[in-house]
Amino acid sequence: MKLRGPVILALMAPALALMAVLYVVPLGVYFINSFHEFRDGRILPAWTLQTYVRYFTDPFSYRVIGTSLRLSFVVTALAVLIGYPVAYALHTRVHRPAARAAIALLLFSPLLVSVVVRTYGWLILLASQGLVNTTLRGLGLIQEPISLLFNMRGVVISLTHILLPFAIFPIYSVMDRLDLSLKEAARDLGAGWRETFLHVTLPLTMPGIVAGALICFTLALSAFVTPQLLGGGRVQVLPLAVYNSTVEINWPGGAVAGLTLLVISIAAVWALNALLRRLPTV
Repeated sequence: MKLRGPVILALMAPALALMAVLYVVPLGVYFINSFHEFRDGRILPAWTLQTYVRYFTDPFSYRVIGTSLRLSFVVTALAVLIGYPVAYALHTRVHRPAARAAIALLLFSPLLVSVVVRTYGWLILLASQGLVNTTLRGLGLIQEPISLLFNMRGVVISLTHILLPFAIFPIYSVMDRLDLSLKEAARDLGAGWRETFLHVTLPLTMPGIVAGALICFTLALSAFVTPQLLGGGRVQVLPLAVYNSTVEINWPGGAVAGLTLLVISIAAVWALNALLRRLPTV
């Protein structure tokens, strides 16, 4: 039975109302606050563009935006580069359903633990006397401990681990729906493993790569806990700028930084979705 327009609207009404209350209204308040000014410890109610002018003429703002984008790109690239071989091995080497389910559960299990707990775990692992430095020194690869805390390196390592499942599962989901006859046809035509992978498997799994990259990029761009704890105040990203401005009651400054983060996220989603529409489907 085909549903009519009013019925569909009635079914969507609760979700739309919830979205309006929890998203649209706060976003509107944020937008209004961005046109006010914070001066001498208080918010001036007059409408002005001074907060935008001050924010986009401050070199520190561009350093924060640049750090956020650099962190997001690096983490996304690492997550996809590590996640693709894992997904490929899970698809081609693990044939028993029980074994696949066990490995998938193992990969998914970190998501069941709070990001705060996982970040504190990395604080212990990456310390000067932690497991990573102790292992590297035991293997004779380093003489002195590597600085992995309160800098970009530690944030990248931890955030890549946290977001890795979000890269693996979209890629694996696309691989699981591949038409195996295409690979067989390529082999019948004389293509080796390398040619089959480069000209058949890789192009057909690009939608999964783009979907995983989209998820990882937006989550890395909005990450707060990991840069805050592992960055030690030295890795300044947009979510931290929004938080610091809000704590200081500088709501106009926080609103402009938050809207900047929103615009960058929307631009990234739009660009990757445009790329996704141009890719072959499986």
